[in-house]
Amino acid sequence: PASKRAGHRIPRYTGDASGTRPDASLPYKNATMKHLRIMTCLLLLGSMAPATALCTGKDAPKRSKEKGCNRPYSEAMYVKRQGGDLYISAKLDGRTDITYWFRRCMFNELYTFYRVGITRNRAALPSTQPEAEPAVLLNSTYSDNIGPFAIPGCGWCGGNHKYRERTARTARSEGYTLLADGNRIEGDTTLWANRVTVEAENVILDPTRPYRNAAGGEELRDTLCRESVTYTVRRNNIEVTASHRFCNAAPVTIAIYYGMQSMFEGETHVLTPGGAYTDWTEVAKASTFTKQEHPLFRRYVEKNRQGYQSTWLLPDGLGDHALLDGQDDIFIYAPYGKSYHKLIGNKRMENGDKTCWRGVYTWFETPIADDADLLCYEGSVGGHTAVFIDCKRACKRTLALPGYLDLRHFGTAEQNSGIRISAAGRNKLKIKAGAPGSCVLLLRE
Repeated sequence: PASKRAGHRIPRYTGDASGTRPDASLPYKNATMKHLRIMTCLLLLGSMAPATALCTGKDAPKRSKEKGCNRPYSEAMYVKRQGGDLYISAKLDGRTDITYWFRRCMFNELYTFYRVGITRNRAALPSTQPEAEPAVLLNSTYSDNIGPFAIPGCGWCGGNHKYRERTARTARSEGYTLLADGNRIEGDTTLWANRVTVEAENVILDPTRPYRNAAGGEELRDTLCRESVTYTVRRNNIEVTASHRFCNAAPVTIAIYYGMQSMFEGETHVLTPGGAYTDWTEVAKASTFTKQEHPLFRRYVEKNRQGYQSTWLLPDGLGDHALLDGQDDIFIYAPYGKSYHKLIGNKRMENGDKTCWRGVYTWFETPIADDADLLCYEGSVGGHTAVFIDCKRACKRTLALPGYLDLRHFGTAEQNSGIRISAAGRNKLKIKAGAPGSCVLLLRE
């Protein structure tokens, strides 16, 4: 989308994606109590889920356990590396697998998740053919999932973008590291793991300093920033942490940085907890809203005829929206089928400046509940099971959760609009909301 609200003419967006990194916990301006709250909650709940030793083929684990639950199917993932391609399969639920494909992609050949899909499988273990074409495509990186930057007068840089949308690259990959439960994945191999991590290092090139090469063509050589991206895959989630260290020779104004985007396939409806669309809204009727209108907004959920995707921006770093003015769009739904979190609007960046953000993509086919009162679904953050509760209107009710979820110990990662949650036994919740509101619970053992 082209935003003219802030006085800069921004080129039409076309896009593809790059990534993020969780060890890049770079502090940024105006840390809020919300940052402290969610981080304190994660610290209190403990660190990562217990790791399963790497094993191959027939030695697959029968069952593994994430903090806060004991599912009737395995939580172990099957991992296959073939050259530069990384394939992963995991159980989405008792009858379905979710599959991921990571590779270099987009115009700038950056390493990121390229395809996410689902396939029927009633076995307790996920398929050992994660490279197979999925029955249903949920997300494909024909445009950016993450990034890029828009520079006034110079176009977009990073992700899928060419310089001024002509021929020159605007970013390059400087390599990637693949890990399973903290161990490097070396060479072509297959294995089982509870957690897969992809660490990607990229350079975003400075479009304000173009050059002519020996053939007379345009090229970018100077660095705008170094981008570190980590993707952590657990079951139906990809947790992303991205950091940028600016190395630009002269100050540059970032007109727009979207950061976390959605490439969900065939969405028909969108819901924005804490935002303008507190109930399912047809995408043809969705648009944008500003930080001033909905300052607490950080998550949107999309659905199509086969499934759902949740895109949750955590309050860390740029997630506090401190680099947006009140009149800046905070959420954008574009008519060509993309949804965006906006993280930077018309801010000057100098050599040595640093930014970071963190977020979680969650996919699911069958929610815990999706009715007139609320949407409830399950995901993961920081190795802990997360239960998302989005009240669409004022309501008072008891909600039964799947029997494998244990509510005897939980913390609240995020809560707004007067919603009140309490446990009513091991697997039931009492919910009371005086108006539309949302809450994210983190479970622990």
